[in-house]
Amino acid sequence: MNIPMTSKNAKITSDGVSSYLPLFSPEECIQITDWAIRHGSSQYGLVHAHQQASRASLRRCKEYLIEPTSIAFSDGSSVASRVYEAFGLGNIWELEFSEVPSIRIMEYQVRDGYGRHTDWSNGAAKHRKISMTCQLSSPKNYDGGAVTLYAGPESQDISRQQGAATLWPSWTLHEVQPITRGVRYSLTAWAHGTPYR
Repeated sequence: MNIPMTSKNAKITSDGVSSYLPLFSPEECIQITDWAIRHGSSQYGLVHAHQQASRASLRRCKEYLIEPTSIAFSDGSSVASRVYEAFGLGNIWELEFSEVPSIRIMEYQVRDGYGRHTDWSNGAAKHRKISMTCQLSSPKNYDGGAVTLYAGPESQDISRQQGAATLWPSWTLHEVQPITRGVRYSLTAWAHGTPYR
């Protein structure tokens, strides 16, 4: 029986840079991935493709846009409700946010990755406050693909535990290392709020 994540049983660890909490069981991770592949709207693309000379400026992956309320679990919760609750519980910085406009499933195959970047900008992403990624694949199913945060003198790789969600302020520099074997699936979402002034 799956125990729904609540403020009573969430296990949040923090290093000041990021917070971590269990979000989905391995069975729920498989359910989400299967739903995205069968029903999600997918696109394969490059970010900053006009700068292809610089490999670090590229994101290579397949992205599935999902309807998060359509994926429901045996406890009555949905992907959307779990993600919203995780943003509330994992917001150790007490950043103001009001919505999570989209939830995406990312598929990284061999040689796919995303060079160093932030999720916040003064342009289209100026509303982003908190970033979240949740590992959907078992770490036994792929090599490479580490998500690395750069927010201090030492870099930090986030948890590869299946179902683990890691959150960080969207201005944090980070990257997804290239996959060297297998396929990695992850859930990505951003909590939006009033732009900084």
